[in-house]
Amino acid sequence: MNQQLKKLAVLLVSKKKDHTCLPIMQQIRNQFPQHSYLIDDEYNNEPVDLVVTIGGDGTILHASRMFQQTLTPPFVTFGKGTLGFMCIYSLRDQYEVLKNLQTPYNIELKKRIQGSLNGQYVYTALNDFFITKGNSIHVVCLDIYVNDTFVTQARGDGLIISTPTGSTAYCLSAGGPLIQNRVPCIAIVPICPLSLSFRPLILPLDVKISIKMNANSRGEGVVICDGQVQYDFKRNDCFDITPSKNDVRFVVPPSHQDLDWVIKLQRMLNWNSRFQQPRD
Repeated sequence: MNQQLKKLAVLLVSKKKDHTCLPIMQQIRNQFPQHSYLIDDEYNNEPVDLVVTIGGDGTILHASRMFQQTLTPPFVTFGKGTLGFMCIYSLRDQYEVLKNLQTPYNIELKKRIQGSLNGQYVYTALNDFFITKGNSIHVVCLDIYVNDTFVTQARGDGLIISTPTGSTAYCLSAGGPLIQNRVPCIAIVPICPLSLSFRPLILPLDVKISIKMNANSRGEGVVICDGQVQYDFKRNDCFDITPSKNDVRFVVPPSHQDLDWVIKLQRMLNWNSRFQQPRD
């Protein structure tokens, strides 16, 4: 963090149960002692100027969870996880990135969506909400409404309601589309639907989506929020999803371009790669 920056309150968030992150966090404290630091276990809604994450996408989702109903501080994200598709910087560049950090930050906004269960707010998600049958052996029957108008009924293992950011996560594994971050939309993706004609649906971000557990559904299920928390979802329950005004702010390098996302798809997910037999 550049010496010209004022004293910052920095929140350090690291990959859970990875003890190799502890010396990295201590190294950051030693390298930039002019700032004050909190670690995620100590955080109690104090004002924070900057969030530094060390881990993968799960670590970023955990950090996002700490700022549920507010615009997040700028996130500086270093990859040290299994995949880390959302991570902007390599951990080996940690010192140079933080040393050269200057305001105003170059920011990329990632949209979030918020969910309410039976009229009560429960969570603001960066990736997705998914409604599944949980431990039930029966499929669930879910009625889908858009802006309070009935659209269709889904029978199967469940539904994923995903942001563009979440399109490279569970949404992708379930056959959903890849969506670039700046496209203002939301995806509804079925999980193992009984109807083969039920394909993923892309809607404008500003709609209200309501998922109701049909009263005649054989099974009941759960709502899982960003893979972080879950809630029981019973017959006649209703889960509403609306856009959140509280984006997650990612600090990106000045050279950052929209095309970088496509390059990441190729490098990290082997998008459209073709297997070639080795030549003799």
